[in-house]
Amino acid sequence: MATDHSLGNNAFLAKIDRLRETNVGAQIPLPQVIVVGDQSSGKSSTLESLTGFAFPRAVNLCTRYVTQISCIRAPTKEICVSIIPRPNATPEIKARLQDFHHRLNNMDAASLAAIFQQANKAMGIEKIEGGPENTPAFSEDTLKIDISGPDERHLTLVDIPGIFRVSSPGVTTDGDIQLVLNMVKRYMENPRSIILAVIPANVDIASQEILRLAAEADPEGLRTMGVLTKVDLVSEQALKETILELVNGHRNPLKLGYCIIKNRGADDDTSSANALAAADRAFFQTPPWSTCSASALGADALQARVRSLLLDISKREFPNVRAHIESRRAAIMDQLAALGPSRADEGAQRRHLVKIAAQAQDLIMRATNGHYMGNNGIFQRVDALRLVTKLVGQNEIFSKTLAEYGHIQNFRASDDDDSDEEDVQVWLFEEPKNTLRGVSAKAQKNDQLKGADNKAAREYSDIQDIVTPDTTFPTPKRGPLTNLIREVFQASRGPELGTFNGTVLATIFRTITTRWEPLMLSHISKSIKYVHDFTHRLLEEICPDKKVRDELWGVLLRDELRQRYQSAMSHGKFLLDIERNGPPVTLNQIFNTTVQSKREETLSQRYQEGGSKPEAIIALGMKQLNLGDTENSEMICDDLLNTIESYYKVARERFVDTLCQQVIYHMLLTGPDSPLQILSPDRIMQLSADQLEAIAGEDMVTVDQRQTLQRQLDSVENAMTVMRS
Repeated sequence: MATDHSLGNNAFLAKIDRLRETNVGAQIPLPQVIVVGDQSSGKSSTLESLTGFAFPRAVNLCTRYVTQISCIRAPTKEICVSIIPRPNATPEIKARLQDFHHRLNNMDAASLAAIFQQANKAMGIEKIEGGPENTPAFSEDTLKIDISGPDERHLTLVDIPGIFRVSSPGVTTDGDIQLVLNMVKRYMENPRSIILAVIPANVDIASQEILRLAAEADPEGLRTMGVLTKVDLVSEQALKETILELVNGHRNPLKLGYCIIKNRGADDDTSSANALAAADRAFFQTPPWSTCSASALGADALQARVRSLLLDISKREFPNVRAHIESRRAAIMDQLAALGPSRADEGAQRRHLVKIAAQAQDLIMRATNGHYMGNNGIFQRVDALRLVTKLVGQNEIFSKTLAEYGHIQNFRASDDDDSDEEDVQVWLFEEPKNTLRGVSAKAQKNDQLKGADNKAAREYSDIQDIVTPDTTFPTPKRGPLTNLIREVFQASRGPELGTFNGTVLATIFRTITTRWEPLMLSHISKSIKYVHDFTHRLLEEICPDKKVRDELWGVLLRDELRQRYQSAMSHGKFLLDIERNGPPVTLNQIFNTTVQSKREETLSQRYQEGGSKPEAIIALGMKQLNLGDTENSEMICDDLLNTIESYYKVARERFVDTLCQQVIYHMLLTGPDSPLQILSPDRIMQLSADQLEAIAGEDMVTVDQRQTLQRQLDSVENAMTVMRS
């Protein structure tokens, strides 16, 4: 027995066939021989020459779907007909098609025709009484025919429906024409396919479309072999010479060459395989065919060449097929992992969301403590998750901004105070590198900071009514504040002698702190945006399923986030109202010390303006200082200035600390009612079944995608089992 017909080669080719049975060929190109050509080009005769299997000729049953024909050497003669379900078949269709199985001990034409008719019905391409009118003419299922016997040589062929160009009313449509053409192209483009291009010899061979399609799919011509059929119908001498030129490589050469076969007669339904083989040999022993190489003539030569080609490409590509299967399995596993576990019931949905919430709380704890190491570098990759760092920086900027720009006018005169009427935008996203004063500082920061602010506003329209934009106002006016104090005192003084009432101090304080509100609102707004952005980006990282992410946001997070943001904003306004509209109150000893110090400075200044020498302060005592013609009201206004300046500093620092501690840290960051505590395992456990379904229930697209991936995984894993066998 020749080497290529050895038991080892048979076993090797049988393994390729078992791979094809797993349906892995829909995902990974497998080594195969495909038979392609026009309808009525002689494909059935080619298949019979290669396999000895004669398709039923009275009905056109084998051209409506792909047919896989395998010849296997076995002790007894047997034909098995089954169906390989299409790759996207549902479990129900798959089970029904796999139940289709018929065995024959002979090739009786009537029996075969009946089986093929049943296959058509099983695939749904034959109209059934009472069935739908738009029954498809073609199927993506594969008819599998296994031919075994003691004289068989292992060979597997894939027959593709023949190309046609004119539809038949009630049978095929114009869409079917394109469907078949696309099917032929898809199989030909498989780089591991040997293309048997079947061409009738009694037509203009150069005009055959199948040769053009083969050249497009196999431009180097390494996989294409021509099969010339119906040569017994050629009578013209010129056409015979053309055929000889093709076979001898003098016209339209193919690297794998051409082979000539003789067809069974149109009315011959009874001749045995031996009789056909004898007639075949006799025909090719006559001129002009006898002048050709024996390797290009007849069924035996065609079978030997095709089997050799299949064996060569199978052995060459087998390692690549193994690697391709393994990489495909890894890719499918990644896709299934991205979908997460199936969420078909309430328990699975709750477990899925609890896992997300637990991961969220772990990252939130790290983000609020500043522990950014680990977690696969998520904090290095996503800057928005460094939440506490951003809020600490924001608090510092707010404190500095309020100190420099929170008052409408400087308390004292200053030599370098020359910007009283210059507008400046106070930005609170990050601290400017240069002074906030002046147009130059605004110009340096305008693009990047305003751009960031606008991006947040565009991206988070659901909080537009809660947060406020930055405010533009003049820098503090030149000092001193004396004129304003005098106006308020004269408009509000009571019957007190040598002093002032608390209403005057409160009025002055409210007047000079009018900027506190827009600055505070801007600070809380920026902090809310940081928290909002953090929550949004965190959810993107831990929940790749967009549908679940969107539903979590819409069903669970958005409304509660808004409520907690509004609570933080309201509490900030409450603290501001206490500071600005309540009576000035402080027990801070620094206030008393500062007031005394400033009073001494004022008295010293008044003394010097009265003409006395500084050393008299010690010698005469405070009561005997010469203060000149200073009026009582001027002394009171001086004392008001000292008091309001001292109290303003204490109140401002207290307000900054209280706001940052209670609103930013407690209400927005770490408190039990913080927005960051909404997405927690405890909260997930409180969700109703309807809420779970709305959030984590899988839509049909995801269900279909998971089922498709699972079917593909089953095929690939079955293929891996075959590869290891």
